[in-house]
Amino acid sequence: MKIVQVEVSTKCQLRCMMCPRTIYRREWINADMSLESFRKIPFYKFDFAHLQGWGEPLLNPRIEEMIDIAKKHCRVGLTTNGLLVDEFNIKKLDYLAVSIASADEKKHREIRKTSLEALLTKVEKIASDVDITLVFMMMKDTYHELPDIVEIAKEIGAKTVIANNLDYMPVKELEEQAIFLRETDYEPIEVAKIKAKKLGVRLIVKEIKMEEVLVCAENPINNLLVTYEGKITPCVYLHLPTRSNKISRVLRGREFEIEKVYFGYVDDRKSWKKYKKFGEVFERRKNLGYSLLPLDFPQLPECCRTCYKAYGV
Repeated sequence: MKIVQVEVSTKCQLRCMMCPRTIYRREWINADMSLESFRKIPFYKFDFAHLQGWGEPLLNPRIEEMIDIAKKHCRVGLTTNGLLVDEFNIKKLDYLAVSIASADEKKHREIRKTSLEALLTKVEKIASDVDITLVFMMMKDTYHELPDIVEIAKEIGAKTVIANNLDYMPVKELEEQAIFLRETDYEPIEVAKIKAKKLGVRLIVKEIKMEEVLVCAENPINNLLVTYEGKITPCVYLHLPTRSNKISRVLRGREFEIEKVYFGYVDDRKSWKKYKKFGEVFERRKNLGYSLLPLDFPQLPECCRTCYKAYGV
């Protein structure tokens, strides 16, 4: 499936402790994508449009018009913090993912600075109107709550739970929360899988063992991100809406700075050619990876070598 991710807003009402927007708040550019820029995106090239980048998409005042535009050509969904779902015509969407930080009210407030109970009440009210997924970030202090998250999904009418890793760390302190960097007890994950099967909830759990993959989950062969400015980039991990032209990363305790990667603006044909050329590296990796004699195996692009997504987590 070909997916275009569109950063319709870089704004957010929350201050989540693991979010780069919180860490880089002084450098952050708070902006909404214009309707003019949105109209330039060739949605007919894609099967699915995910309207979210580094921000809360429902803060864009033209979001419903944007959904209508994209839906003429493909399926449309988005990920939200959930605060505004009851102020929006949710039936327009094919898919809605709602972020949740913890199954515990106090811990949820500590991480996301907002009420879990209020969030769940809002989501439960709209569960019959749209296909809802709960997106839970597994961290050292919370991953053992995954069985409870599955129960919550069942109670409020969410059909799916996706358990993601904390896979982008701009500062070393956050690595303390990455469960794939330490010995981790698998039992909560296994219990969650059993519970999900029993309750009829679809559960997707990301890997917690690092191993270089042929093509990362962002899949730059078929997928891309259009930033709030209308620029094309492979994924959110090669773009941040900050004033700097570089991105800070930590990988296994080492700090790196990489140049942001942009191919140009969405209405420029040359941009699409550059995007296709970038994806060809991953296409070759995929094809040779399944060959019995993988000759001249291409390395990851330099900008991807220090990204945790390249190692399957």
